[in-house]
Amino acid sequence: MAITRKRMHVVMIMSDSSKLEGTLIIEGYTRLSDVINNKSKDFLVLLDFNTQVHIVNKQHIIQIMEMGEMD
Repeated sequence: MAITRKRMHVVMIMSDSSKLEGTLIIEGYTRLSDVINNKSKDFLVLLDFNTQVHIVNKQHIIQIMEMGEMD
């Protein structure tokens, strides 16, 4: 059985007032709120548009906005 994944464009405002923008890859049936509220995972992996990978501790995210799915 294959796992369906989707790429989602997001903007994150961090606790130090910095802004990260890029792509999250999440399971196809999950919502962004499910990913954020999942207590078993403390980190997210964000790929920015310069192809730099960011490992983000969810406790430092003040706000996250979904900008849409990417094909």
